[in-house]
Amino acid sequence: MLVKIRERSKGIVAYFLVGLIAIAFSLWGMDSLFTAMRGDPNEVAQVNKQSISQFEVDQVAQQQMRQLQQQGQIDLEQVDMNLLRQFALNQLIQEQLLQQKTQQLNMQISDRQLERQIVRMSAFQDEAGRFQQDNFSQVLNQQGLTPQGFRQQLKQDLLNQQLLGGLADTEFLLTNEVEQFQSLVGQTRDYRYKIIKTEDYLSQIEISSEQIERFYQQNLQNYQTPEQLRVNYLIFDPASLAKQFTATEAQLQAEYDRYITNLKNQNSNYSAAHILLTYKTAEEKQAATQRLEAVKEAIQAGASFASQAAEVSDDISTAKQGGKLGRIQPGSLNKSFEQALFELDTVGDLSEIIETEFGLHLIQLTAKESVALPNFASLREELVARVIAQPVRNATTEKLEQLRNLSFSSTNLGEVAQAADLKIQVSDWLAREALTGIWAEPTVSKALFTDDLIKDNWLTEPLRLNDGRYLVVARETYKPQQQQPLDDVLVQVTAELKAQESTELVRKMAQQELDALQAKQEVKGEWQSVEGVTRNDLRHDRSINEAAFRLSLNNASGSVRLLNGDSALIELQAVIKGKISTNEAEIEQLNRMLEDDQGYRMQNKFVQQLERNAKITLR
Repeated sequence: MLVKIRERSKGIVAYFLVGLIAIAFSLWGMDSLFTAMRGDPNEVAQVNKQSISQFEVDQVAQQQMRQLQQQGQIDLEQVDMNLLRQFALNQLIQEQLLQQKTQQLNMQISDRQLERQIVRMSAFQDEAGRFQQDNFSQVLNQQGLTPQGFRQQLKQDLLNQQLLGGLADTEFLLTNEVEQFQSLVGQTRDYRYKIIKTEDYLSQIEISSEQIERFYQQNLQNYQTPEQLRVNYLIFDPASLAKQFTATEAQLQAEYDRYITNLKNQNSNYSAAHILLTYKTAEEKQAATQRLEAVKEAIQAGASFASQAAEVSDDISTAKQGGKLGRIQPGSLNKSFEQALFELDTVGDLSEIIETEFGLHLIQLTAKESVALPNFASLREELVARVIAQPVRNATTEKLEQLRNLSFSSTNLGEVAQAADLKIQVSDWLAREALTGIWAEPTVSKALFTDDLIKDNWLTEPLRLNDGRYLVVARETYKPQQQQPLDDVLVQVTAELKAQESTELVRKMAQQELDALQAKQEVKGEWQSVEGVTRNDLRHDRSINEAAFRLSLNNASGSVRLLNGDSALIELQAVIKGKISTNEAEIEQLNRMLEDDQGYRMQNKFVQQLERNAKITLR
């Protein structure tokens, strides 16, 4: 969706596009080239019989990655694209559900409402708050969107906002709820705590051989060697095929000419103004055409285009600025509009009357600047890559088909390697639960440790890696999971048993001292005092602080077991209510925040309900 373009969005994207992305590994690199090359249309999900394709998922994932890159939030080398694709799929499923609901309710957004929304977006405005075509084109290019695609997405996004916003707008808060929230959130507490450490009692723990044997037998699953596999494998890198192809000077020159032509179109600095007349019927269209012809004649006779636009144009966003649209980026407007504009040669020239989906236009060229173009020599390497790109794609397809056929028909990796002219490599020992590198990639890890590979000695089909290469795997040696003898793990078993016994001993001691505290008896030891802490205090152990906030002055003592096995006694000493603001602006801001939060929760439940009621099939 249109993430980071619209401010203060309360739409589904603002709430469901992930803010934190788990970092792992891989680049788009060549991957994006071959994904785009194939345009993989395979269906990955159905939402109430509506299909979502792999291509759509990849598109959204790439948009999200560009957005994160532009915000400087991530290192591209650490992006887990498979995780990003999963986020993209979840987003598309939710959007499809909302789209179906808006269609079911027959909700509509007019073209005029859509255009008004676009010109009001701050991302497309200059410092004076005026819509600028340059900004519009630049932002869309950064987002990887075409103008038509942007408008379609924005239209659906606005419908989603109407649907979800209607839910959120029903939320309200009572005055006492806001006061209770302030009192709870701002609440501070005084307490003291005492930690009883397991390490202080380890020396007191005596373990017999019978206990060790019993503990070992009860936890046999913890003392097994991991399932391990060593494989032979082939790596096919599509980029290596580029060496097989050359480009003639004639091909390079032709590609250079095409490149320069496209560059001129993309970077030509055309600026324009227009006068728009809208219509609903054929009679209104005829009248609008005649009126624009009259306006054109008046301008050719010396009238000001700007004054005519201010007086006549139905485009309220540009009329007051004399119809100025600013710089026009190719591909950002209607094709008919752009074609008419780019045919104008001299500043001040007027177009014929042209028709778009918005109405009838009269266009004036207001500026045209030439751009610096790179010479042939500076582009030579890029031109070679462009010329051989299609042959490389064709060769890649043929090579992959060859590898698929060979890996399917043979169980001998050597034969495949010889026929495909690839080198056999040998992996280190791979443990099922500790895979790293390419072996940890989902496509690969799913193919390892299967009966097909281990028992039947089949070869895998070519497995696509995150970096765009392909992997074919054959079993070399397999070690099943095996029970380790007690003698081999005696030290480990003894240490774990003593730790468990020490933890239990500490728990019992903590309970005894807690009973004493609750009986108003003195409990000696190294007590730590804490004063004026909040719920989210980070200076003290989180488990202890959370336990302290679960206590009340009527039940002021408790205990909690810490993650390391230690136990802590806690005694609540004071509860100080949070301050309640009397500042009307602060109260209003807090009220809006809480209403927004409740509205979001309602929206979230609504989408979850749509998901529960929908038939969603993942491929």
